[in-house]
Amino acid sequence: MPARVLSHLPTPLTAAIASLGAIAASAAIAATPAPGAAAGTAPEAAAEAAGYPLFGGKPVAFERTGNKVVGIYVPNWEPVELIERVPPQNLTHVLYAFLRLCGPGQLEKDAAKCVGRQDFEIGTGPVDARFDAAFQRYKQRAPHLKIVASIGGWGGSDPIFHLAGDPARRAVFAASAQRFLREHPSFDGIDIDWEHPGNNGAANGVQLGSPRDGQSYAELMADLRRALDVLTAETGRPYLLTTAVNPMDSIVGKINFKDAAKPLDLVFMMSYDFYGMWSPVAGHHTALRSSSAQADDSLERAVRNLETAGVPRSKLVAGVAMYGRGFTGVGQTRAGAAKTGAYPGAEGAQGYREIAGRILDAKGQGRAGYQSAWDPVTQSWSLYHPKLKLWMGYDDPRAVLAKGRFARELGLAGVFAWELSQDNGDLLNAMNRGVGNLPLTGVAAQEPAARAATAAQKEPRR
Repeated sequence: MPARVLSHLPTPLTAAIASLGAIAASAAIAATPAPGAAAGTAPEAAAEAAGYPLFGGKPVAFERTGNKVVGIYVPNWEPVELIERVPPQNLTHVLYAFLRLCGPGQLEKDAAKCVGRQDFEIGTGPVDARFDAAFQRYKQRAPHLKIVASIGGWGGSDPIFHLAGDPARRAVFAASAQRFLREHPSFDGIDIDWEHPGNNGAANGVQLGSPRDGQSYAELMADLRRALDVLTAETGRPYLLTTAVNPMDSIVGKINFKDAAKPLDLVFMMSYDFYGMWSPVAGHHTALRSSSAQADDSLERAVRNLETAGVPRSKLVAGVAMYGRGFTGVGQTRAGAAKTGAYPGAEGAQGYREIAGRILDAKGQGRAGYQSAWDPVTQSWSLYHPKLKLWMGYDDPRAVLAKGRFARELGLAGVFAWELSQDNGDLLNAMNRGVGNLPLTGVAAQEPAARAATAAQKEPRR
């Protein structure tokens, strides 16, 4: 992950509609008015109602009034201290990316982690230990927080292809996951980011996926759930089992989610990377709404695909991208235009922190030759440089507010993002506000220990 391959609130779906089943409910999603689409509204209206500066460039502390998941992936190739800069009440789930598997398909750079390990066991090293220590410190400030170890990712999924269809190999992996949680009590569960069942994974030109992967996926989740339940009986702690999935129908349709959803606590929809350097045309990679009735390129369609496949809405977590994807050689401002190449940067991507610092002004409008535009169809923001013919689609705080409200109104579990280092605070703030959390001010914004100290200073001497 990331994987290759958006005023007025929408009308809430009624219980009567929901009772019609997944297909009827999915149709209701498509019929729900888009946030900001009602007469006389604009995305700026949502910004004014946020209650804090949307483009302030720093974290704002929130009260967890929305009762929704606010999660974020924390990659172990970024500075370990980043998590400690986030107000602890602003997160409910941290997903640590990534633990690696040993054995066939393991990454060469993970060889040292796998010395003395069996095939299909989890390998750990000094970097994992540093993050474990940081998570222990952070949880002292945030006892409500759930820290989940993610396994796989775009570069580390190959071993999963080799183990998922074999009961004995799954047993080795499940026992290793159980042992990891027992030995690392700061962690509260396991996240499986298998990219992607039925496809080739990261092994270019090597056929890894098979038609059986969809059933193997369900069996893997069942085995992991049993292992975690055994550990719960031993420790008295509940453990989470989550997964991150490419939500396009071409992937979702290959997976037996009817069975896989049962042992899972949460399903993180990777509703981003719908377009990129691999795409034939320029397109917004993380829009709320689809570009057409047929396009499978939005959070809206992600919900429909997974709900139809058998995953309850209450387990679905909407994805936010803390980075943009862009293109060169684009002769017009709208998505769907022809392009000649990828935006300058790794795989045509640029982190929101850099976008905000270099391209956006204090009100979120384009500068330095860039023009910003709101697309009422896809409910998304883009940037265009007419002289350089550069076009980029990205999640901006106003779009993230809309995604959070979309999640809240449709009864989703909440929102999450990839990944922490790419944000300057704006997007995580918007994630919180979008799902109904309220910004704190003054003494209330301080952490518990600081609030106690402030109160003691103000208390009259006796």
